[in-house]
Amino acid sequence: MSPIRLFILLALISQVLIGQVGVHNYGNLQLHSKGHVGFHTDFTNDGSFDRNSGLIGFYQDTESLYISGAFSPTFYDLELAAENNLYLELPINIDNSLGIIYGNIISSRANKNIYTKFSAKADYEGVANLSKIDGQVGVEGQKIFSFPVGYDDILRPLQIQFIDDVFLAKCAYFFENPDYPRSFAQGFNSSNRDSSLGGINSQEFWNLTTTGRIQISLNWNSGTNLEASVDGIESVTVAGWSKKNEQWDNLGNANYEGNTEEGTVTSNIFNANDYEIFTLGFLFNTKANEPGNYALTPNGDGINDFFSLKIMGQSPNNEFKVFNRSGHLVYEKTNYQNEFQGIPNRNINQNNNHLPEGVYFYLIDLKDLNLKYQGYFYLAFD
Repeated sequence: MSPIRLFILLALISQVLIGQVGVHNYGNLQLHSKGHVGFHTDFTNDGSFDRNSGLIGFYQDTESLYISGAFSPTFYDLELAAENNLYLELPINIDNSLGIIYGNIISSRANKNIYTKFSAKADYEGVANLSKIDGQVGVEGQKIFSFPVGYDDILRPLQIQFIDDVFLAKCAYFFENPDYPRSFAQGFNSSNRDSSLGGINSQEFWNLTTTGRIQISLNWNSGTNLEASVDGIESVTVAGWSKKNEQWDNLGNANYEGNTEEGTVTSNIFNANDYEIFTLGFLFNTKANEPGNYALTPNGDGINDFFSLKIMGQSPNNEFKVFNRSGHLVYEKTNYQNEFQGIPNRNINQNNNHLPEGVYFYLIDLKDLNLKYQGYFYLAFD
């Protein structure tokens, strides 16, 4: 018997209890270089298990496997082939590599204290839709890292690049509506957003916690249904929930590639201290929504009853004015919210009656967008 196998055998005999309930380490188990141990059952670590340099695999075709215990185990090389997944009940560390043949590593996405942590030189392979980490993933000491996170049968990685110093970062993916997330006590209201954003992805988001200046990349696939939100990927951006202002900020699209079926978008550089929740944002198409000339028919039929412009919602800080053909101001409103239905509030005493039918001119000052528009509309009641 080789010295390596003899060492492993003696270690297992003296420090590990093996039974139907699983492998239980009470002592100071250590795997040396080129050693290879396969676990076909659960692993409970209540001793020292942090100085390994070989490969430990978890293999099971029928049952789910679990890692638990009082102390976090450290694996040099970890291999997984578990049809019904490997579940974590405590954090684990990867010092060199994670290889997934099939199955997922699963932990609570809402519990940041239980996670798979990659050290400074660790990487992974074999990651795909059905072989990933469904839970929190941590990384420390790496300048650039792509978190192999996802949910159920989809892989949705988030890539981070530290610009200055490198810090510990944790990330998880949530296939949940950010307005009403099941995993958080609060929602992230998609209607509270920067004026440059026309919409927010309503089906998913990433939770990334770290510090310092960073740049991140998000991705989409056919299930994102991007075509329903944008005409082209140039309108896709990274949106981050501002902890201070409680709104979605546009973090930019410094780079984007792919198509509406599949692609990635990279943010501008930003301060990670200000954000923890991220998703895809959709830029408001100002040109496509420029005000023009209209017909206003406030007759109660639900069609053109109000002077309503979509672009007004992008600039709550605005001014709206209406003039008659003689140039007299007949209506004026600061912070206009599409409520004008032909009733004047300036210069003409109509006792809340509608203005006479005819042509009227309007001026709009969108202060948040630094834009001004003018046009006309025809007021009629038929």
